[in-house]
Amino acid sequence: MEPQTISENFSELSENVKDYLKLRLDLFKLTVTEKMASIGSFFLVSVIFFILFLFVLMFFSLAFIFWFRDHAGAAYVGALIIAGFYIIIGMVIFLLRNKLFINPLVERLSKILMEETSEHEK
Repeated sequence: MEPQTISENFSELSENVKDYLKLRLDLFKLTVTEKMASIGSFFLVSVIFFILFLFVLMFFSLAFIFWFRDHAGAAYVGALIIAGFYIIIGMVIFLLRNKLFINPLVERLSKILMEETSEHEK
């Protein structure tokens, strides 16, 4: 085996560094893609559950209005009761928005963004 010259060693080292940097860039791109996919799926699932919850809430509200009409009085009174209930719930949610929504959302997103993907990156 012939001894390599300094320029050959430097050239080989330069190629290795370029390959290493390219691999690190590819790893970064894959990590960002994985985290964005996790965030996107989290929001998609959240929106789907929210829409389903709204439909269930709407049907329960209509059921209450029809029940109230049949058992206690006019349907519009039942609708006003439901509207008042929603206003009260809306005010409670507004007052507790940080505790109910913002803090858990920030916690979940930071967990997704800050979790280690493999032990090789430590």
